[in-house]
Amino acid sequence: MPRPRALVCASLVLLLAGPAASEPRLVFGSGSGVAEIPFDLHNNHINVRGRLGDSDSLWIVIDSGASGASVSASRASALGLAVAHGGTARGAGGVVESGMVHGVTLRLPGLELTQLDMSSIPLDGVALQTGRPMDVILGHALLGRAVVEIDYAARVLRVFDPSRPAPDSASARVAPESATLPLAFRQNLPYVRASVELPGRSPIEGEFVLDTGAATAFSLADDFVQKHQALDAVPHTIRARMGGVGGMVENRVGRIDRLRLGPFALEKPVTVFRLPSPGRISAPGTAGNIGAEILRRFRVTFDYPRSRVTFAPNPALAEPFEADMSGLVTTVQPDSAHAMQVLWTQDDSPASEAGIVAGDVIEAVNGRAVADLGPSAFRDMLRRPDSVYVLTVRRGSERREVTIKTRRLI
Repeated sequence: MPRPRALVCASLVLLLAGPAASEPRLVFGSGSGVAEIPFDLHNNHINVRGRLGDSDSLWIVIDSGASGASVSASRASALGLAVAHGGTARGAGGVVESGMVHGVTLRLPGLELTQLDMSSIPLDGVALQTGRPMDVILGHALLGRAVVEIDYAARVLRVFDPSRPAPDSASARVAPESATLPLAFRQNLPYVRASVELPGRSPIEGEFVLDTGAATAFSLADDFVQKHQALDAVPHTIRARMGGVGGMVENRVGRIDRLRLGPFALEKPVTVFRLPSPGRISAPGTAGNIGAEILRRFRVTFDYPRSRVTFAPNPALAEPFEADMSGLVTTVQPDSAHAMQVLWTQDDSPASEAGIVAGDVIEAVNGRAVADLGPSAFRDMLRRPDSVYVLTVRRGSERREVTIKTRRLI
């Protein structure tokens, strides 16, 4: 099952500047008012196939952390879309320039969004790090006009017409274990109340954005971290390089004792402790971000029209939370080889003990090229405890084979 990238991950929170010029219209392809859309979970991102107008099939990420809809700037150019310039967008990594594409039609299996205004933003860097094209990010433009059930276990997205009776059948299938919580909205993004239990501290309640576009499990906002001196309570953290829209930033990663979300207690979740940066993962004054590594453990039904969300646990709820166990912090080389360049290694880690240093390039694992594996699969391998890997490492013009054995670092 796909896992989050604990050391390099994409959090696709978009706080778009300026209102859309027109109101999108949601049109179902059948009289039932229901569309079932299969999805691929890649890097914990919900990827569906769709089209912009009459384009060829594109990859579309369904992102509850996006306040509208966006198209990759390079894809907009390739499709010949007319882009009006002059806006900005804020993501987890910082602020980027954006344009606006007006009045397009976005087609998904069984439904269409017409008269849709989309921001045009640079997404190629995020796509490079995740190893999957990211043509469109679709958030509130869809979620705000429908009831959307994300069935992570079945890999199916179910979209319901909100003008029809409430689709309670989804939660009814697991009614004894499901829980419905109220939603609040800030900048078109959905927030729930939850409580954080830091080691040795009393529970702290706060508002958290539900973000299907964040590959991570749980993140605490930088002002929350500072206000509650959260890092002082955590016995051990490691350096992390994270980002998404706007670029990459450095944070710390460790574990809290638990996150309580309604009746559910998430034990020892891997937690990102945000450091001050231009990026933002939630609205000012809120506590942080609940990402897809938590959400994928449920069937999640977003009902924006009724300001509620339903969580129905699936078998993944019992899985432990894990992070990188190699000590490698890497980035994808932006060339045709797409090998992994080492940014740094964690102290007292398998990678540092094996003599790997910043600037080294990982070209293969157990004889298989990293470019063939892809960055997500490469990082996923390194999250398995007590696994032995032979890495082909290039330093300058010299290559050597290095053996590491993974172990938990946090």
